[in-house]
Amino acid sequence: MGAKTSSEETARKLLVYSRALPKGLIGSRKGAAESESAVLFYLCNKDEKDEVIPSEIAAEFGYPRARVTRILDALESRGEVKRVHDKQDRRRVLVYATEKGRAASRESDAKATEGLVKFIDSLGEEDADELVRILRKGYQNTFTSHSPSDLDV
Repeated sequence: MGAKTSSEETARKLLVYSRALPKGLIGSRKGAAESESAVLFYLCNKDEKDEVIPSEIAAEFGYPRARVTRILDALESRGEVKRVHDKQDRRRVLVYATEKGRAASRESDAKATEGLVKFIDSLGEEDADELVRILRKGYQNTFTSHSPSDLDV
């Protein structure tokens, strides 16, 4: 094993690597910003009958309302979401993913999964298991005292 690094140096490397991994392996859909892809994914995972308002998206992602408006403008210009006025309260705007948006999200998810599978395969079984072990421990230390069942592998 190489020379021991300081926690600060390790933290800096982790930030660089964790930011670069999605860009190198997953990326965003062509012509879409990462935040647009995230919002579209969020909307696509809602039931089609769910009423989603822009302020809910802002709260979910911690974005200012102006940023959500820009994101929705971009998604709507590509036909991936639609905004409609609430029939009971015309002041409220409801946001839905369109079928085109759902298809784009499915395609993006498939490409992301494919990229991650290639990455995991390149690690080999032992290193992949170690990566999951370390990520699970980090998750537990950060968010909870127990591992959620969806992370059990």
